[in-house]
Amino acid sequence: MILVLSMLIFGLISTIGYILDRSGRFRISALCYMFYGSMLMWSVDLYTELKEDGLKALAMNPGEMIDDLLLSASVTVLALAVWGVINAWHAFRKPARVTEAA
Repeated sequence: MILVLSMLIFGLISTIGYILDRSGRFRISALCYMFYGSMLMWSVDLYTELKEDGLKALAMNPGEMIDDLLLSASVTVLALAVWGVINAWHAFRKPARVTEAA
């Protein structure tokens, strides 16, 4: 549950950033795809757990909560790192040559 909520929150934040970045300079769409993809994956996992175990799937002990929080943090950091590499690659690549036809 923590995983789904955290990715939903980060997905909504990145969607707001996508709307505000009209120029497309920061390529926030890649960040949206990563967060919404992980949210979809964990939502399906939560659905199957609820279908199999019922409400017992929502009961978490402190160890499981810490595991979920660490996994959410690691996925967020990895997504931000990949997004940073994408932005750096686009910032430092050579622009394509434009040849004019005479």
